[in-house]
Amino acid sequence: MGKALTDVFTQLQGNLGKYYKDKKLTKYTDQVNRLVVSYSALEIEERHVLTYDSLAKRGVELLKPGNLKDENKLKYFLRYCDAALYDFRDDMKTLTLIMRAYMMTVMFFYLLTPQYFGYVLPLIMVVPVFIGMRGMKKRSLNGLITGCSVVPLAIMVGVVHFKSIFIALNTGYDEYIAELAANYSFSFEFASGLLTTMNILAAVMLIAGMLTAYLGIRHNRMFL
Repeated sequence: MGKALTDVFTQLQGNLGKYYKDKKLTKYTDQVNRLVVSYSALEIEERHVLTYDSLAKRGVELLKPGNLKDENKLKYFLRYCDAALYDFRDDMKTLTLIMRAYMMTVMFFYLLTPQYFGYVLPLIMVVPVFIGMRGMKKRSLNGLITGCSVVPLAIMVGVVHFKSIFIALNTGYDEYIAELAANYSFSFEFASGLLTTMNILAAVMLIAGMLTAYLGIRHNRMFL
């Protein structure tokens, strides 16, 4: 069972040199070597047998000379093998964590951004966010990259928020709250509570945004 795909990898190791040289050969050889180690230690459960066999058949097709010299087909197969490891190991908790962190980042981005940059920036990001959410659910690498374009913007908003708070602390925090209350016709207590809430949301957004970026980079092999 476990030998079928590792045999494909072994044949790949011997054939890559026929079509790829120098840096490309080193890159793909390293990828195949890593997959050999991962799949050799893998126990395939019965419910994953069809997926495993399908992957092995893809590998056999790739080994044909007309296919192996096609770099796009090689890249896709290797990435597919990487992504399949998460399925074979039943490791979907990471995807759930990425999705939750991303949704928190997006939600607080839309709540806080209009305070500093108006409504144009959030509107511009509607399509990338939508594509990102759909793509991440389908484990699409393009979806991950497109969706995560909002992450640096969310971090920027969080930094701007805390920069204004830091300035307020140096010039007089109570005066800053009083000015805020006067501008929006709020009571001092309500404005103070609102600002505290915004501080919490901004902190959570920063943490969620950085967590999304970290997990997305670390586990990018999960996506196709």
